[in-house]
Amino acid sequence: MAGTPFSLVCTIQRTDQRQLKAMRDSMTSESETTSIDDQQFSFNLHEGTAKDLRAMWNTRIRGLIASDEILKVIQTAGSSTNSDSKGS
Repeated sequence: MAGTPFSLVCTIQRTDQRQLKAMRDSMTSESETTSIDDQQFSFNLHEGTAKDLRAMWNTRIRGLIASDEILKVIQTAGSSTNSDSKGS
């Protein structure tokens, strides 16, 4: 770790296991993730400078935010489809 003095660990928690899996899968090309339990996973970042760590953090977090927003849209669309079909 001498070559990477700047590090962080991010833990993502979801109670819905399908959403947790989707969030974790969205990180596949970005970072190696580690399952903690059926509601959490984490990823580590190690960089040589604080500037690089900040850039990598921003990239990962933007990806997670985008994934979260997509999951919300899917959930909302599913809810409106379910409620529309009940009214017919």
